[in-house]
Amino acid sequence: MKNLIVYFSWSNNTKKLVEQIHQKFNFDTVRIERSIPYSRDYNECAYVEAKEEVEKKIHPSIKEVNLDVNGYDNILLFFPIWWYTFPMPVGTFLEQINGFQGKVYLFANSYTNDPQYMANSLKDCKKINAKIKFEAGLFNKSIEEHLKFIGGLK
Repeated sequence: MKNLIVYFSWSNNTKKLVEQIHQKFNFDTVRIERSIPYSRDYNECAYVEAKEEVEKKIHPSIKEVNLDVNGYDNILLFFPIWWYTFPMPVGTFLEQINGFQGKVYLFANSYTNDPQYMANSLKDCKKINAKIKFEAGLFNKSIEEHLKFIGGLK
């Protein structure tokens, strides 16, 4: 199985998790980045920019991902929870991989441990691209649990 890690990280918490996973498995890794970066001010980013995108279902422009995802069996998609679901640049990425034939595993983290956030994310992903096979990965788990889960995907 060939796995690709794709992630979105504003504060670099998700990036740190992905780096630890990359050290163990050495999977190809791609970061989703908004073309116009979010404000570095938390309140501006969270309560203005991100909130508006979620409320209006705006999928902002992202920097080009120069990679053919069809060469992979699985995409391991990592992101923080923003406003009860994934950040909207993740939605933009999902629109761009319309022909992907493998599985996309969702890995989310949040300061609040409400499992409904993963359920929301899974449901919202399917609304964007019903042709992709989405699977719940892990939500708010330790690095050890991530390594075990991902190791079992082989």
